[in-house]
Order: sequence, then structure tokens, then C-alpha cells
Amino acid sequence: MKQFGRACRSPTTTDFGNLVIHAHGRPGIPSLINQQQYTAPFTLPKPSVNLRMQAVISTGPASLPKKPRQSRGYNSRRAFPENWRRLSRASIALIFYLCKTEETHSMKHFFLAAAVTGAVISLTAAPGHAGPADDTIRIASPWKIGALIPSASTALSRTGVVETLTMPTTDGEIVGLLAESWIPNDTLTEWRFKIRSGVLFHDGSPLTAETVAANLTKFQEQSSLRTAPVTNIAFEGDEVVVKLDRPYSILPAVLADWNTGIVSAANLTDETGDSVEGTGPFSVTDASDPTMLKLSANDDYWGKKATIGKVEYLFVPDAQARQAMAQAGEVEFAFSLPVTATKMLASADSVQVQIQAIPRVRALKLNGGLAPLDEVVVRQAISYAIDRKGIASSIVGNPDTAASQLFPASLPAWHDTSLEPFSHDPAKAAELLASAGFTMGDDGILIRDGDRFEIEMRTYDSRPELPVIGVAIQSMLKEVGIEVTMKQGDWTVISDGHTDGTLEAGIVSDSFVYVPDPIGALSENFYKSGGFWGSMNWNNDEFDALVETYQRTVDPEKLAQLRTDMVAMIHEEHPMVTVTWYDDVYAVSKNVSNFTFDVYERDFGLNRLTWAE
Repeated sequence: MKQFGRACRSPTTTDFGNLVIHAHGRPGIPSLINQQQYTAPFTLPKPSVNLRMQAVISTGPASLPKKPRQSRGYNSRRAFPENWRRLSRASIALIFYLCKTEETHSMKHFFLAAAVTGAVISLTAAPGHAGPADDTIRIASPWKIGALIPSASTALSRTGVVETLTMPTTDGEIVGLLAESWIPNDTLTEWRFKIRSGVLFHDGSPLTAETVAANLTKFQEQSSLRTAPVTNIAFEGDEVVVKLDRPYSILPAVLADWNTGIVSAANLTDETGDSVEGTGPFSVTDASDPTMLKLSANDDYWGKKATIGKVEYLFVPDAQARQAMAQAGEVEFAFSLPVTATKMLASADSVQVQIQAIPRVRALKLNGGLAPLDEVVVRQAISYAIDRKGIASSIVGNPDTAASQLFPASLPAWHDTSLEPFSHDPAKAAELLASAGFTMGDDGILIRDGDRFEIEMRTYDSRPELPVIGVAIQSMLKEVGIEVTMKQGDWTVISDGHTDGTLEAGIVSDSFVYVPDPIGALSENFYKSGGFWGSMNWNNDEFDALVETYQRTVDPEKLAQLRTDMVAMIHEEHPMVTVTWYDDVYAVSKNVSNFTFDVYERDFGLNRLTWAE
């Protein structure tokens, strides 16, 4: 690492505990790692050799899948040499621009430079330049493709391969998509959805109520339906009938979630295949590469047909690589970019960078079943220890995103202006921890009953700011005597840890409107022990009763009071510590017209796009 620092011109030095990282100081290129940005110096645990190796090899997806049919994961160690030969020209140019020296001919120094600066390269096969010449829209996305089932990732929904029964309008109204209409019984315990006629799957088979019912049944536990009190799903003629054991007013909104997409009967086998047949405006033509989906326009689509013929969806986990690809014109769209992209791409002739506020949150997920995190006073202390304004200003790039409560003001029905905003008060945090029986040890770490207060915090890098926020929170908690070790991977480090119970804490990001009614997020993330991206082992019977009451209530005044009560309870007990709200930074090629950002994060609207004249 030190050798890399000598290789770069005008280096600045950042000291992370026992690991010294040198980052470039080239004029016009801001340091990607610069402790002077932040309100406190960061401290990482002493890295092992394995951690150093991980920092190098985790620069992107590799070409060899571990489990090509199920997980579509990647073996970076074995495929790494091959990936070197498949780098895009833009990515190579970016690395050498950041670190030009006589030593960069060395493979070792090259990859150390890539790992440290964050200028990590796209390890997919390098595409040609995007544009109308080959009638192909190319998308650089941080969201992996996963298994070819609708519940595995948003890729199939966003690209228009699969569709759901319902969908939200831009105003949040739930309207029909594959369902023409629906009607509940008087008690809201049975819903009948009339399935649209004349719709064909990509394999030519017709969409039927029988196939829809089979989809919802098979994937119930993998989708948002798992939070619904469903007792039976069946079909009668052209209707799907869903029965529930209690009133459930939000079922149409739940069925708008991307993970309830519908696939053909041929895909409803126990064996996950290498193709998927949906009903959308684009069909999959090649999914042999686990980092890429190739699509073509569906000429038999029942709705608005696409005017652009082909799409390539590229899984590019590193944000700097996505930015470089957009700048070089290799892709038309690049999503979830670092905030520095707004400046670094400002002068680009062929691309526009946009910032869109979305109803999403970054938060510290805590295991409420693990002592001492099961104590409200401890979770409150952790909240007081976090400098949200500093994180929002220095890392996120917008101080207005510092969270004052769970829901942002962009969701006015759920944002309670009467709540006392979250505040940064380390002295108050120390006072609360002392009241919980902790005393400061000689090494600066709190002790109670002979046990040190130490936790493992996990996060993932598909959203590039999360690991940096994690390091900031690690330092802030160290100041009040809580020792945090970091573990980073892809998003499954959170979901797997939640499922097997090994997760202690995690920095996560989640949308409030995958289910277009925010009660869906509360049901998913806080109801009965919580969910992957919300609370964990927080069981509050009073809160659960409020959720159930909300789901059977139609009176607007009663609903408003229920919202107030639920939000206040989360605000007080901190089952999940909210850190910041969310702006999405994305790049769009000037070659494309009619793109509209979907705040519900379920559809790119590719069939509405045209080439700019």
C-alpha cells in the first residue's frame, strides 16, 4: 500500500488505524479517500492479509459463476487474470489518469491503485460505444442480476421483462397492469383480480388466471406477499382469488412490488433455468453471462411497444466504473453514482447527470435480540452518537438529507413535524450508556459484567456511499466507547445474516415505496420481528396491532392517527437507527429522449424511450 502511495503524484495520506492508504492529489480530481472531509478521523481494525487481498480482488464481478443456476455468484480469485484482459478502455484510462507513473506497468501496482482509489473497473466484457448505431440501449447498474426469477432482483422488472398485476402512477395511485380490475368483499378478507385478456408470454403461451395464481403461490414466501395474511390463492375462470385471515386493505399495493412479477408456466419448475419468459415489452435473448442480460424488443407486447430494438443490462458493482463508462459513452444510463459525478461529469458533452430525491433511507440496522442491543436506552445512545449532518454533508453531499426522523418530508402523510428531530449529542450518549450499567475500560471501550461492548457491522458496496458511512459510524461509536469491526460484501451479507441470525448490525439502504403505500415498508421491515432491510428481532405487540388496524381501516382521520402513532413508536425505540434520506445520482446519455426517473424504482420505462434527433 505504501509503495502505491509513492507511485502516485502529489499523494495525500489517510491513516486508518494500522493501515496507511495514500490517495492521489491530482488537481481537479478530488481525493476519494480523504479524512479531512469528515468530522472525525476514521479508525479501521488492524487488517489481516486476507482483508488486504479482499480489498484487491473485490473490485468487481468475475466471469466464472459459483452457482450459475441459483446464486449466479462470482469467483473473483479464479477469474481475476481473465478479467484483466476484458477491461473497458474507459476504465483503464481512468486508472492511469489517476495514477500515472513508471511503476504502473506492474500488475500488482495497477490493482492496488484500483482498490485504493475506488476507480474500479467494469469486469464485464467491454461493450462497444452505446448509441443508435447498433440500436442498443446499454445500462450500467449496481444491482446484480441473480437467479432468473422475479423475486431475485429488480433487474427483470426494471428492464421490462416481467410485469406485476398492479402498478403505481406518478402520484402513487394504484392502477391495473396485468390485472384489468379488482374488487374486495365487504370485510376486505377476499380479493378478486380480473386478469387482462389477450396477453402473451414471450414463449407464446397465454397469460391466464391459473398461471398467475401458480406464480403468486410459488413465490409467496420470496415476495412482499409473505407479509400479507394470505390463507389461499386460487383461480376461478379469468379471476385470481386471494383469501386472507383478516382485513387487508393494501393488497393491490403489495401486488405492485417488483418481486411479485409474473412468469410463464414453463418457468414455474423447481429448477432455475438460464432463461425467463415474462409478458413485458422486452424479452431475454442471452443470460449466459452472470454480469449481463441481453434483451430484444417484444413485437407481440400487449401495451406500448418499444421503438428501440435492443437492451444490454450490465451489472457493474463499482460506482467509479459506472461513472467512467457513462463519461466514455459506453452506456446510455448509469445509476447510483457517487455524488462527485455531478462535478466530474459537468463538462461532458454527451451525458447529463441528474439528482433525484427518492423515498429511500440509509440506516443502521440492529439485532434487537442480541444484548445489549435489545435495550431501548442503548439504541437511543447509539442514535445520539451519530453525526447525521456531518455524514450527509461530507459523504452524501447534501446536508438536507440528514434524517430528522424515519420518513422524509417528501412523504408528507408520514412525516410528523411535531417529533423532536434526531440530534448528535455524544455526551447524552455517554450518559445513557452509563445509566445502562456500562463503565469505561482502560482501552477506551465500555465494559459491563466483564463483557466489552463490541459489535460487528456489515455493509455492501452496490450503493457506494454505504461502506464510507459505515467507517464514519465506526469512528463515531468508538468515541463513546463502542468498538465496531467492519465486514463488507454484496447485499447478501445483510439478508443472509438476517436469515441465519448472525447479523449484529448493518448499514443498509431501503425504499419506502417498493410497495407503493409506505405501510408496506413498515409491514415488511418492522412488523413481527422485522425484515431484511429494517429491524431485526424487535417484537412490539402494540406496534404490530397498529399495523393490523391500519390495514383494515378506511377512515382517513383514523388512518392519520395510526400513522402518527406508528412513526412515534419507531422514533422513540429506534429498532433501526435512521441516518440519512436519499438522493439518487444518475447519468443519462444525450442520445436518448423521453426518460423519466421512477421514484418507485421498479421500471426504467425502456419502451417509452426514443433516440434523440
